[in-house]
Amino acid sequence: MTPRRFKPKLRMTGWFDPDVMSRSAIMLATANIFGRHSDSRLIEALGNQPQAHFDYADAPGEFTFDYVADLGDGWHGTYAVAEALARPELTVSAPDGATVTTRRGSVLVFGGDLVYPYPSRERYERQTEMPYAQAFGEHGARPDVYAIPGNHDWFDSLVAFSRCLCRPERGFAGCRTRQTRSYFALRLPHDWWLLGVDLQLGADLDEPQVRYFQAVAREMPAEAQVVLCVPEPQWIYETIYPRHSAYQLPTIEQLQRDVLGRPAAMIVTGDLHYYRRHAAPDGTPKVIAGGGGAFLHPTHAPKVRELRDGSVEQTCYPDPRTSRALGWRNLLFPLINPRAAWLVAAVYALTAWLASSRLSASDLESPGQALHSALLAALREPVYGIWLIAFVGGLLFFTDTHSRVYRLIGGGLHAVAHLLAAFLLAWLAQRATVEVLGLPFASAPQLLLAGLGVFLGGALVGPLLIGVYLFVSLHVFGRHSNEAFSALRIGDYKHWLRFVIDGAGTLTVHAIAIDRVGRRRRPASAPRLVDRFVVRARRRT
Repeated sequence: MTPRRFKPKLRMTGWFDPDVMSRSAIMLATANIFGRHSDSRLIEALGNQPQAHFDYADAPGEFTFDYVADLGDGWHGTYAVAEALARPELTVSAPDGATVTTRRGSVLVFGGDLVYPYPSRERYERQTEMPYAQAFGEHGARPDVYAIPGNHDWFDSLVAFSRCLCRPERGFAGCRTRQTRSYFALRLPHDWWLLGVDLQLGADLDEPQVRYFQAVAREMPAEAQVVLCVPEPQWIYETIYPRHSAYQLPTIEQLQRDVLGRPAAMIVTGDLHYYRRHAAPDGTPKVIAGGGGAFLHPTHAPKVRELRDGSVEQTCYPDPRTSRALGWRNLLFPLINPRAAWLVAAVYALTAWLASSRLSASDLESPGQALHSALLAALREPVYGIWLIAFVGGLLFFTDTHSRVYRLIGGGLHAVAHLLAAFLLAWLAQRATVEVLGLPFASAPQLLLAGLGVFLGGALVGPLLIGVYLFVSLHVFGRHSNEAFSALRIGDYKHWLRFVIDGAGTLTVHAIAIDRVGRRRRPASAPRLVDRFVVRARRRT
């Protein structure tokens, strides 16, 4: 089914826009509270027809399939990847100057998070299907499409995802879809298997999914080799947050040991929006490839060169030097996120209003005296005191949640900086309206002009403080990588994986990147090869 025509979405998601922040927070909270306790995968599995594995073992000659994760954000990035992988042949240059030519895949696998910032029928069609339908139509591409959901796909308990990807009679962007559940198994030539796993917001595997993969495992010959496709890189999170229990779930290891009865030859995921390959001590590649269209994540921080299991980083894209340079854009936060200014300005103005309503003209003689009087007012006046507690609590909640110490210290200092800025702006506005303009203190014109001054000053100073906080947090402490780079709305540095199984049964993986995506007046850069490796066979234990 070809989706309805929509005007392309030209801009990346503004994650600090008030409407996006509020709605995303509500949907995430709902998904975490209800999604974990009412597993709709179970309902979906019971309600659908039985799903077996999908067989491509007899495909003649060289077999190619593509893997894309984290797409459906800005139109340009999503379309750039779709257009490049839809070309009948793609010749790319390697870092050593050599050229590699591959054919487009006959299968396309989406590795999770197909739309941002939150799922809906319209967003899937407008932001994901439409760019792929346009790219496929231009090049006559018709791959079979499979997908697993990521955390953003789960925000609506998988309703929109299931409608878009799990209804074979509907199709996707004019292509065939065959799965009826949120997970699948593909049998590929030369006894290679691709398994797509749904972990539902990091939870354990549900029972129908376990039974499905157990049945698949019984059909695998002893020499079968497995590529495991999962929705999040647990190996990265358990290294970054070693004391956080949510990232210590051994789900992937249990799947290999207890369900499949064999180790995976490769594990691939998205969720983090960059390319990074680690090699385990036994050579097994663990690959993150989340460059399908969403905003870029940093590669220079936090440090994950060596993982807890001994895996060592082989390559990453973009390189840490480029990532570090891009991070300086946080100092331009007010310009990149203009809509965030109005929310910050309103909070500053309300804080100043509550404080000044308790002060007299004699309290404003000096900044020190005004601050002392404002603090006393916070202790004496319940409404003002509760507002300040809510203000500080909100910024503590915003602070990186994986360290209590950092949350208290970093979040506390961030809150104090904003309160001092709001207080200083209020004091300056009061002095300017009374002494410079000569307006009577506490008169209606004086209060309105002072409030307007605080509002406009807050719109400038508040976002700048947020940008400085994110910059320091990331570059000095390795925290807030998600918030710091989502604020930058970087639509470039996209990539995807192309898997090629040759006639001898060798599986070669190509990581293909587009440094600069095309826009109205700027052409896209040529795709290039940033990594290439052969997946070694693993022996069954």
